[in-house]
Amino acid sequence: MLEKILVPLDGSNLSEAALGQAEELAWAFGSEVHLLGVCDCGADKQRRLMQGYLDQTAESLGRNTSETPLKIRATILDGDPAGRVIGYACQERMGLLIVVSHGHSGIRPWTMGSTANRIVHGAPLPVLLLRAAAVKKKGGLRKSAFSKILLPLDGSTAGETALPYVLEVSARLRSEVTLLSVVESGLRVHTIGGLDFIRFPEEQVRKMRQEMSSSLDGAVARFRDRGVEARGRLSSGHAADEIIKHAKEEGASLVAMSSHGKSGLQEWVFGSVSNKVLHAGKSHLLLVKPAPTSAPSNPS
Repeated sequence: MLEKILVPLDGSNLSEAALGQAEELAWAFGSEVHLLGVCDCGADKQRRLMQGYLDQTAESLGRNTSETPLKIRATILDGDPAGRVIGYACQERMGLLIVVSHGHSGIRPWTMGSTANRIVHGAPLPVLLLRAAAVKKKGGLRKSAFSKILLPLDGSTAGETALPYVLEVSARLRSEVTLLSVVESGLRVHTIGGLDFIRFPEEQVRKMRQEMSSSLDGAVARFRDRGVEARGRLSSGHAADEIIKHAKEEGASLVAMSSHGKSGLQEWVFGSVSNKVLHAGKSHLLLVKPAPTSAPSNPS
């Protein structure tokens, strides 16, 4: 599932926050860690600095007390950072891409906020976005992003795309998992006059609660069967708001979710719920995109 993990680096301390998370996953899954530097100006001096930096980082990351060292590969490319990162991830068939929301003050600052945003939206593979504000806190570079995971589910096949990843990660890293389903009482529809809210009939809402409760119980059972401490929460309200609220109240280190759910799929375009959690949430975020067909994705 996570045979290869990609960590783009720009030479800044902030971008290096991804290294600790990559190392933790690499030990758990036996993953190969790819370190990628992108030079966007083509200058020889910049390439030499980046090469030295990547070599030093790879050597430091490879030091451990185990008889079996981590598998690490360092690569430098030229061009637009976001485009080259996505292209490399696809070409090398990465299982996960880890980026930090900002990465200023490096060898060649990427204005990582923009770069990370383009990567998260454009990469057709799971992306772990580490929040800069969280990693800047004392101990944030070393704190695991996987200690407490919030997994939102909407009862749809597409909405469960992140579930296999969370199941495997939590089983290997002994994470605490909360599964959250949110029953919405209506639908927001764009009209000529703006945005209208159409309320569902009470009978339909009750049926939705029953179906989602049953689906949630089944998902919780899958985690408990693997020995994972998991619990289910059924809430009412607007899905994105409830996800952000529960993540804050429960101190979730990570929100892991599908980029789309019941509302349907548009190829590599984010749904409104995941998009709001991406931009308004405070927890680290793992986004997994459903396959661009009706068939569910089965990571291996």
